[in-house]
This record gives sequence, C-alpha cells and structure tokens, in this order.
Amino acid sequence: MSEIKEVRIGDLIPFQLQSSQTYHGERLEQLASSINNVGLMTPIIVRPVEGGKYEIICGHNRTNAMGELGRDTISADVREDLSDDEALGLFYDSNLNQQSFSDWNYSQKIKAIQYTESLIKKNSQQGKRSDLLEKKDTTTDGETSVQGGHKSEEKSRRNTTRDRMARRMGIATATLSKYRSIIKLPDDLIEVLAQLLDEKEITFEAAYRMSGLKPHAVEWLVKHVGRSSSMKIDLAKLKELCALSKEINKQDSPRQLSHDELKNVLVPKDTKIKPIPRKE
Repeated sequence: MSEIKEVRIGDLIPFQLQSSQTYHGERLEQLASSINNVGLMTPIIVRPVEGGKYEIICGHNRTNAMGELGRDTISADVREDLSDDEALGLFYDSNLNQQSFSDWNYSQKIKAIQYTESLIKKNSQQGKRSDLLEKKDTTTDGETSVQGGHKSEEKSRRNTTRDRMARRMGIATATLSKYRSIIKLPDDLIEVLAQLLDEKEITFEAAYRMSGLKPHAVEWLVKHVGRSSSMKIDLAKLKELCALSKEINKQDSPRQLSHDELKNVLVPKDTKIKPIPRKE
C-alpha cells in the first residue's frame, strides 16, 4: 500500500546503506535553491519502521535540502508493505542512476554487498522463493534438494542471481565473487581492509588474496601496512603465500603461517614492483 503524505523531517532516518555520498556544500545549496524556487517535484520514498519513524529509501539529498531550507516536513510516498528486497532494489536503482557503483568508496561497496548477502541468507533461512533464491524441499533421507530439479539447477539459479546482482552494480560476476570472499572475514578485519582500500594502502586484488588466509594471518598483515608503516604488500609474494597456506591446510595437522613467512610478503613502500603478467 502506498500513500502520499507530509512527514516530519525529524521522524526520518537514513537507509542502512546510505553513505557519505550525499550532496554537500555548493551542490546541496543548488538543490535547496531549486526546491525553493519550483518546489519539491517528486516525493521521497519511505517505509514505516519502529518507534513511529520512517526509513528513507529514496530522497536523502532532497530531505537534506529541505532541512537546509528550514522546512519541518516533506512530501513522502509512504510504502507500508515494502519488503527488504524491494527496498534494496529501489535504493540501488535510485543511487546507481545518480552515480555508478565505481564512484562509491570501498567501504560503501563492501557494506552494500554485505547487506545484499544478508538478505539472501535471511530469505534462504525462511524458505522464501524470490529472484535471489530457489525454493527448497527436503527429501525423505534428509538431504536438501530443489523442487522439480537437481542440485546443479540450484547452483545454476544461484549463479544467475549473482550475475543479476553484478549487472545491477555494473561489475563483473568474478569481481562480485571477490567481494563475497572478503566479507567472509570477521567484521573487524573487514573494516580494517575497507579502510586500507579507501586510503589506497592496499589494492583490491591484495585484499581479495588476503581473504583466503586464516584470520590471524590477515590480522598480522594489516598491522604492518598503512599510513604509519614504511612497508607495502608485494602481490606476487602474497599469491605465493596463499598457495603455501592452501598446501599447509591440506596437511593432517595444519600449522599457522609463521611471522617470517608473513614478513616475506612485505617490501619497502619505495620498492618498484613489476606487474604480474596476465594470462591470455
């Protein structure tokens, strides 16, 4: 159900994925001036949440502009029954129409993919069928299968889902898979990696490669790179370390990577590193 009504700006909260990419300074002033001259052309989109508040799905900049004008209320399209999936879709459509996914910083990209993946997991646990998931059934022997098909079909459907997600974000499915690998790390390490990526202290490929290591190894590496460090990561050596880690994990009694093995990945920041040749 949808209803257009005036909503108090003080009762609005930003969408969970809303980032610092909202308008500031002159750009916000221009939007406020336009609204002041011709009015608010399109209502913002919100949905009710707990405590009598409304979550903004589309229209964060317009809301901020109205606040700059000293307005207490704003015209809103209130969507009573908007699901998390639908809200996410509207948010993506609105924001990616204004700027591409590549314009977001890494913290924002990672947060967006974390949120999307959490919805997929939530729907899966609830047994919902949507564009993200295949409906499941339980066979007599307790194994999970896809109704009317095989496990290979389930995998194909999920791959199709990832393809659709990647297309919406404007990135390759392989790139999305790398993000999904990164967000499997503990939350504190994800946050540190995102910050290092934003500060250009590590490359995205290095972050992805590190996500394949055990958390203790990632924690050691991130402590030894960054603005306060004189060291950086040699990607070729990191790839070798990841290969070594995989071999160790195959052993009957796997051990942790040693500090010397981890230290070998680091080189002084002024070291010129030859790019890794791409396979044709």
